[in-house]
Amino acid sequence: MERRLRAICYVNQFFGQKGGEEFADTGLSVEEKAVGPAMAIHAKLEEIAEVVATIICGDNFFVENIEQNSKAVVDLVRKYDADLFFAGPSFNAGRYGIACGEVCKAIGQTLGIPSVTAMFEENPGVEIYRKYVPIVKTGDNARSMPDAIEKMVAINNKLYKKEMILPHIDNYFTQGIKKNVVVEKLAAER
Repeated sequence: MERRLRAICYVNQFFGQKGGEEFADTGLSVEEKAVGPAMAIHAKLEEIAEVVATIICGDNFFVENIEQNSKAVVDLVRKYDADLFFAGPSFNAGRYGIACGEVCKAIGQTLGIPSVTAMFEENPGVEIYRKYVPIVKTGDNARSMPDAIEKMVAINNKLYKKEMILPHIDNYFTQGIKKNVVVEKLAAER
């Protein structure tokens, strides 16, 4: 039997169950289990992968030293020998969106591990990181969590299998990348 894939999730202090805004200065920590949204990701991945750790960091703590914290997250993901990486979803939380985008970018560029996050269209992280990482479209708050998790898992599975993802099919923000796609009908017939 092949080993199950190993997934790592990144969440902020709120979804990591450390506390609300008053705990936004909470430093980086790791739980060797699925916490918060990582539990839903783990449930969706159950056939092919397992969440082996959840990285938790306060929003203020992360954005006050982005470079150092990104490197620390990369080192943790490397330590856990991850195959897949998920961040968020951050919905319309700006600092959280920036943290999610930055860690996905760093993981993808440094380790080459498929990484995905999810945000609301007005989150500043969308414009900053959309060209580096697939960002699933969400509503502005956690009510859209189940849909976001399902789409994040589907995209990451495709990325891991090196299958093509397309914004209009997989419901993520365009990345400014043009891809040729073979279709059944000629342009004049469509």
